[in-house]
Amino acid sequence: MNAPEHFPNQIIDSDALRRALTDLTSASHDGSAPEIRAEVLKLLKNAYQEGREKARLLLEQDGKGTLCAERLSWLQDELIRVVYDFATTHVYRVTNPSAGERMAVVAVGGYGRGTLAPGSDIDLLFVLPYK
Repeated sequence: MNAPEHFPNQIIDSDALRRALTDLTSASHDGSAPEIRAEVLKLLKNAYQEGREKARLLLEQDGKGTLCAERLSWLQDELIRVVYDFATTHVYRVTNPSAGERMAVVAVGGYGRGTLAPGSDIDLLFVLPYK
């Protein structure tokens, strides 16, 4: 998914992050290995921190608080999409998933309004197939 016009791709490069995560599994193809998970977490934390810093710098340039909150929400959305893609491709692979064998990510709490305050947390529920 492309960033909306007013959310520059400079906040996060989702494609580069996906490639970096995939590279971690190139040798073993097992995204669930503890050492891989630690590296995944490190990459995600770095992307999150860098994205927040870029959003802060843009806020200082344009002074638009609501736009900054939208940028933070978009950053979080992108990170969730990247995590979902990694999980379904490298951790919980299903070669031929039926409708009942797909993972769902459900936002709980206040997430979903499209704006996040700088200190907001995200509550997610990952629903795995019954198998």
